[in-house]
Amino acid sequence: MLHALAWFWIGYSDGLVYLLISLTEITGYIVYIAPVIAAYVLYLVVFRKTYISFSIFLKQLLFFGFSAILLFFQFFTVGEIYIAGYSQIMVMIALILFIADFFKTNEAVLRPKFDQAILTIHYVICVYALAAWFVRWATTVDISLFISDIDSLTGFAANRTSGLHREPSWAGYALASSYLGVLITRPHRMLVPQILYLLAIAATGAGVGLVLASFFIAHQVLISKRGNLLTRLGFLGGLALLLLFVFSGRISDVLNQRDPSSEMRLESTIVAAEVITETFPVGTGFGNYQDYAVFDPNIWNRLIDISEATYYKSDILILNFIAELGFFGILLSLIFVSNFTSRSNLLVFLVVIVMLLTSGTVIQPTYFVLAAIIGLERGRAARQAMIGPRTPR
Repeated sequence: MLHALAWFWIGYSDGLVYLLISLTEITGYIVYIAPVIAAYVLYLVVFRKTYISFSIFLKQLLFFGFSAILLFFQFFTVGEIYIAGYSQIMVMIALILFIADFFKTNEAVLRPKFDQAILTIHYVICVYALAAWFVRWATTVDISLFISDIDSLTGFAANRTSGLHREPSWAGYALASSYLGVLITRPHRMLVPQILYLLAIAATGAGVGLVLASFFIAHQVLISKRGNLLTRLGFLGGLALLLLFVFSGRISDVLNQRDPSSEMRLESTIVAAEVITETFPVGTGFGNYQDYAVFDPNIWNRLIDISEATYYKSDILILNFIAELGFFGILLSLIFVSNFTSRSNLLVFLVVIVMLLTSGTVIQPTYFVLAAIIGLERGRAARQAMIGPRTPR
């Protein structure tokens, strides 16, 4: 239970944290998460025979060295930057890198604990998403844990439930990460987790959830040993039709340009490309994006109130890094993406790529979960390489 509580807070408490931020007015997401990660790692080191290797320490040292060089470069080239925001981003990325390395180093000890925790969490967030949908359908009351302030945003996502998460798309990321964690740690007992996952994705109406669910199901069907290839492809086609039916309304809105969420992503990409063209290779400086961005009021007045969303950039993280950090933004993106590569598992990498292309912030607790998963996969591959292939007797 301790591990489930720890991982729920580390990877799935975004709705609760943003609720606390709105109540306490103490901003800084990492302020609420970093102490829990530190306490959890300390507990694992002291009581669970895990350890922090020298290579982990060295990698952290190198990354903070990179962060310091980038900070000085920004000071000398663009002058004023948003120090608090920059620090939060770099601490967030450093913790993501740390978790991947820590779980790789201690894979044999941590896999069983993570296995139990992620299954429990998966059931909790799926059931709550379904409960939120049912209550909203029955009573028009939204019991989602955190609901965006429709006075500062247009609230186009408020017509869908987000369950325990900040918004429907974040719920899609969270559900995908918990499902992927279950798939990797318990691949032979997936029926109930899979059904709950698909139902929860349908309840939130998250487009990214549809994309990721398609990846997962295709992967499972194609690598399965049950039945011949034609049968498995037929099953895959049936599931595809079911998903298309469930999301038919959302797909129709996107194709007919009636979906504000997809329109906002497209328009923000155009704005970001213009900023990059104007400021590369130096960048705008972290936190200065809106000083250079030109948001056409004829388009944006019906999407988001830019005067309220003062730190809004684009909905593609890599573009935001390059726009604000210039050439160093490309390096930071490469460092970040490389943390999620593994020869033994492509699914984690695919989830990260989808997130990078559909969300403009790295302040996503899902990245912590994906870092733990990729760390376990790398650790398993390293352990099997040490054991070597088994020779038949």
